[in-house]
Amino acid sequence: MDMSGSSNSTDSSSSSMSGMDMSGSSNSTDSSSSSMSMMMMMVPYLHFTPGDNLFFDTVAPSSAGAVFAACLILFLLSVFDRYVCAARRGLERRFALRSSRLLVNCPTTFQAESSSGKQPLPAAESTPPQPVSSKFILSHDLSRGVMTGFELTLHYLLMLAVMTFNAAYIISIILGAVVGEIAFGRLHRGH
Repeated sequence: MDMSGSSNSTDSSSSSMSGMDMSGSSNSTDSSSSSMSMMMMMVPYLHFTPGDNLFFDTVAPSSAGAVFAACLILFLLSVFDRYVCAARRGLERRFALRSSRLLVNCPTTFQAESSSGKQPLPAAESTPPQPVSSKFILSHDLSRGVMTGFELTLHYLLMLAVMTFNAAYIISIILGAVVGEIAFGRLHRGH
């Protein structure tokens, strides 16, 4: 009985010692095991298996219904991306029309001098008028910048989904781009 009691105390002291060693090395072991499990979770080839993280660590569709819902959302996001591209073309067209109207309504000093009866400057000394698109108009350029930021956000979200290498996600995004281009590609095209 004494023997078992001493072995229990020896076991408990050795387990406390190894527990101390393990706790000291468990931080590095935990971080390396978590990075290893993360590397093992990402499959670097095309696959149809569920369970890939989509955009966030907590979103990992693992059932067939969840993967279908994720594919449907990516499809709609891709269609919406094509709509935003068409809307940007329309915005650029409206900006060009508004800029040309502003240019007609606000004559330049060169036009004002020639209409007042003064002789226009010789062609070598006169500065050519700037193209309408290069004029800075705060509302136009601010809208253009916001639209570019929104477009880039959509593009990067789609890129992150493609980077999972899940073939179902990639097919959904491609089909969404095709349907979106069919639906919105003709809008606001320059002819």
